[in-house]
Amino acid sequence: MPVDPQFAPLLAMAETAPPLSEVPIAALRMGRPQPEGFEPTPVAQVIDENIPGPRGDIKIRIYRPHAETGLPVVLFMHGGGFILGDLDSHDEVARVITMKAGCVTVAVDYRLAPENPFPAAPEDCFAALRWTAEHAADFGGDSSRIAVCGDSAGGNLAAVMTLRARDEGGPRICGQVLIYPLTDAVDAEEFQPGPDGKLHFFKAKDGAYFNSLYFRDRTEARHPHASPTFAEDVAGLPPALVLTAEYDPLCRQGEAYAARLKAAGVEVHQSRYGGAIHGFVSMPLPMAAEALDECAAWLARRFMA
Repeated sequence: MPVDPQFAPLLAMAETAPPLSEVPIAALRMGRPQPEGFEPTPVAQVIDENIPGPRGDIKIRIYRPHAETGLPVVLFMHGGGFILGDLDSHDEVARVITMKAGCVTVAVDYRLAPENPFPAAPEDCFAALRWTAEHAADFGGDSSRIAVCGDSAGGNLAAVMTLRARDEGGPRICGQVLIYPLTDAVDAEEFQPGPDGKLHFFKAKDGAYFNSLYFRDRTEARHPHASPTFAEDVAGLPPALVLTAEYDPLCRQGEAYAARLKAAGVEVHQSRYGGAIHGFVSMPLPMAAEALDECAAWLARRFMA
């Protein structure tokens, strides 16, 4: 199907925008404002906390759907190419997941490149995962029901968390939600056009730019904690929901990773959103609500398994 018309205004602006490498990082980090009249999804409680990390404190934000305890937990990692994004950029996504999945959500403000290149981001997220498992009861969570979730670079980090938890003695992860994940940074060195022969939202060299800021050495892109597709073995990983977008340059590699998980015996559900572009889940659009409904419903089922 063609690109969905709901993305037309954004794509019109993107067509005339310069490559990311020509925009100051500070300007990129300003993000997109919410539309006029936007009201965040209400949750029962939001707690901003600092936890110990490998190179200083890590900021996290804990969302609680109600006052009950013993709730399942989602560790959420935001997207942004490892150079953008924070607790505020994906606040609404975390709120929706919290309420619709009936879980506590712990969002991680991991260190960003270029100030903190690889492996800072996965180190921070793994520290947050272990902290979450150790302290779940303190914020009404159940340490035996922890899932990981992320979009784009955050989907990469969620996948990496499952590898590290399997290989480094836990904690146990009951499910992974990978939303248009980056699974192969080598493949992303040059973004490829979509089914219509066009590259939407990104410029061809934007992937190389992200890599140049995230990696100190190009060989790092082949490390499994940078590109999960390079893991020697993906057997024994938790069940996965993999969402992809038809006109996303990461669509092909996300679906290839889902297929590899399935071939290794991992329970996988893969959904491709026709006509969608990269980043759509964090946009105030009907398709985003549909995708988050799917994520929340899948998580709720995993928590009951």
